[in-house]
Amino acid sequence: MVICFSPIGASLRNRIRDFPSIVNCTTIDWFSEWPPDALEAVAEKFLGEIEMSQEVRESCVTMVQTFHTTTEVASVKFKDDLKRIYYVTPTSYLELINTFKTLLKEKRTEIKNLENRYSNGF
Repeated sequence: MVICFSPIGASLRNRIRDFPSIVNCTTIDWFSEWPPDALEAVAEKFLGEIEMSQEVRESCVTMVQTFHTTTEVASVKFKDDLKRIYYVTPTSYLELINTFKTLLKEKRTEIKNLENRYSNGF
């Protein structure tokens, strides 16, 4: 059986307090950060659904990968300086990509509307 919990927030702590056997009778497998090639493959898959040139797609893949890795570095600095932990998880990477896709769609729609308004005069 597999049970997955995020270390963020109180849910894992509360479950462990309510069910101590989660710690005593199981193996906890902490997921480490994704290697750069995995970040690239995931970004290519999710951004492959969007209509854009291959050159732009490669730049976008590099961009989201850079954002994620610099956030990981910043979270370590944040922990060292302020003694507070900020988790950078694979879910946050997927959310970054989905947010990028959403913003791109909104901006493309906005530009298309402005283009139609300019061409048609309304």
